[in-house]
Amino acid sequence: MRDEVYEEVAKATDYTGSKLIDGDDTARDRILAADDDLAELGRFWDESVLAVNENFKEMLISGSTQNVGGFLPPVIATSTNEPEAHAIAPDKPIVIVGKPAYVAKIEVSKSFDKALTASVQSTLRSFFIASIIGQWFKFANKGEAKDYFAQAAEMLETAERLLYSRRKPTRPTT
Repeated sequence: MRDEVYEEVAKATDYTGSKLIDGDDTARDRILAADDDLAELGRFWDESVLAVNENFKEMLISGSTQNVGGFLPPVIATSTNEPEAHAIAPDKPIVIVGKPAYVAKIEVSKSFDKALTASVQSTLRSFFIASIIGQWFKFANKGEAKDYFAQAAEMLETAERLLYSRRKPTRPTT
């Protein structure tokens, strides 16, 4: 959810700004990405969406920001070329009312370990947070921007590794 990501960005930038006060009384106010700033800087979200889509283009069926409502199961589809193609979702879908979120449909192997779905979601959420902080810090705290971009890139790599993970084959018991 975009709102949750923005909340985490605000917390992280507030914390960073409050720790950098060494002789700079305006550091906290300058570095904090407040709600007003994030509302105007929605392009950072959009650029992060583009980065995720580009990174996963080999397996991406669709990926965009959507106002979601009702039930939102995350969708990871197995190969559509296989007769047993299916989508996976948690046991209890998340109920969301009209909030913007990144929603992706990703094609993975039939032997994808469905237990990793929550890890993929969490890692992508962390990517969005680090990416937006890095983009904000390009303007407000240049010294730390590189670190956040590196962290964001690492999160994308981790999500990709998780998506390419496979369950161990099991021997038939016949």
